[in-house]
Amino acid sequence: MADSGRKLVTLRGTVTESPLRRGTGSAHVGVVLVTPDGERIVLTRHGGNPFDDAQTRSLVGKTVVVKGYRIGNELRFTEAEVVD
Repeated sequence: MADSGRKLVTLRGTVTESPLRRGTGSAHVGVVLVTPDGERIVLTRHGGNPFDDAQTRSLVGKTVVVKGYRIGNELRFTEAEVVD
C-alpha cells in the first residue's frame, strides 16, 4: 500500500541507534540510517511501532539497502536487505 501517494525511494547505509526528539514527551533512542555521505535518517518500519520495533532494531550495526517512503528526515521502510 502506498504511503499517501509518496514516491518509493531506495537508500543504502549503516544502521545505528541514536537519541531522538530530545526534550519532548516523545524522546527515545531510535534507529537511524547513516548514508555514505553522512546524512542521518530516522528508520521506522511501515506499520511498525515507531518507538520500539524489534524488526527495525535487528538491523542495528548492519549495512542495509532499504526501500520505503521518505518524509522529511524519516524513512518509513517497507523492505530492508542486509548487504554485509
